[in-house]
Amino acid sequence: MHRTQTPLAIGLKFLLACAGMATASGHAAVTRLVIDEVKPLATPPGQAIAYEQLAGRAFGELDPKLPGNALIQDIELGKDADGKVRYVASFVLTKPVDMAQASGLMWHDVPNRGRPELIAPAELQFGDVGLASAWQGDDAAIDANNGTAVRPSMVVNGRHFLKLPVARHADGSPVTGLVFGRIVNRSGPDSQPLIVQTNPLPYKPASLHSGDARLVTRDAESSTGVVTNEVVVPPSDWAWARCGAGNPFPGTPDPTQICVRGGFDPAKLYMVTFTAKDPWLLGVGFAAWRDVGQFFKTAKADTSGSPTRWPAN
Repeated sequence: MHRTQTPLAIGLKFLLACAGMATASGHAAVTRLVIDEVKPLATPPGQAIAYEQLAGRAFGELDPKLPGNALIQDIELGKDADGKVRYVASFVLTKPVDMAQASGLMWHDVPNRGRPELIAPAELQFGDVGLASAWQGDDAAIDANNGTAVRPSMVVNGRHFLKLPVARHADGSPVTGLVFGRIVNRSGPDSQPLIVQTNPLPYKPASLHSGDARLVTRDAESSTGVVTNEVVVPPSDWAWARCGAGNPFPGTPDPTQICVRGGFDPAKLYMVTFTAKDPWLLGVGFAAWRDVGQFFKTAKADTSGSPTRWPAN
């Protein structure tokens, strides 16, 4: 979290604490801003300032040729027909209702895996402003099946999301690469999703043929990487599928679930290695966080002409 002191213009000013993340004027292109919800807040104890929280979406675009964007891994693979790379980032703003009472200080928060750890008015000092904006494109607020936001909009207490482009080769063919995922502490006949902590694994297999992947079980792994009793599960004994009561193995094909003949053994760790396709350009998330902050720092309107005086239309 960054706390910086800046002057105020027509809307809000925010100076990025890391000079290396700052962009030149006009390089941070938030093309459209949408306010989905405005929520009044109680005045904090000891203050006489009324606060509100605004939740919405920032639609942004990046020019891959600019030095601050060109360093993003594979950014050229996410271009639209006009050569720009586009994203949609959620944000929540905690601010004085009357911006004439704003102190000139803003906190810009980095949500942890999209969780709505919002800056409360009680944490702000007499007119400070709190901004939380999305940066992670593979968290649980994204539908792993189609890469779109679970909700069409952001709400104050919702989970932050970032919609990113999918990397494609210049001829339109999919980008592929090896990925592994794990299933632990699961038992019974029901199929199980591949997760990273509590988030779905964001990559889908290029093929649903189990013979094109490798599933193994392990009894244990040491902190130094020593594996105990790794056994390969034959391709005929597992499937990319959804199964369970009333839908036994091999189940219904599903790229996000694994079904095992005989069910999962809770004493085993399961690990699958497979060729994935259609990765998101996750590095764009850092530019989205940078540019949304830069927008609130300097912009008087988005490029569609909507003013930054709140709430915007």
